[in-house]
Amino acid sequence: MKQEEVAAFNRKIASSNATGLIRVLFEIYFAYESDALQALEDGDQDAYVSAVRQCGQVMEHLKNSLDFTYPIARELYPLYNFVEERMAKAMYRKQRQDFTEARRIVEPLAEAFSKIAAEDHSEPLMKNAQEVTAGLTYGRTSLNEAFGNEELSRGFWA
Repeated sequence: MKQEEVAAFNRKIASSNATGLIRVLFEIYFAYESDALQALEDGDQDAYVSAVRQCGQVMEHLKNSLDFTYPIARELYPLYNFVEERMAKAMYRKQRQDFTEARRIVEPLAEAFSKIAAEDHSEPLMKNAQEVTAGLTYGRTSLNEAFGNEELSRGFWA
């Protein structure tokens, strides 16, 4: 994953509520899956292993964050576990089929959590995160970002 993508995911995580964080984790999974498939095509063994391992870690994080006081967690756990097992098999088999099988499970879950996140208007988990505004402001070809409360963080007040 490129540094720009990592930075974008960091900003999304900082501004997400609990449901939005799950949605971002699925986006991260898809980014690593794409990296793994590209590395498989390119024959880059190290990049492939790293990306597959990251896919598995995202699933492990989702699995570990389940709250079993809710009945849906008992249904999600085996699905996350299945995808995690597919990533383990993908590590040594190096076949697209493992990713196809995993995607059959992950894609509908990601869509469902996106719909839920759109309806969840709760507070972001990180309350003191810096606000980022992005847009084409001064350059025609460059993206300029402005961070919230810039005027308060420049220099010292005497």
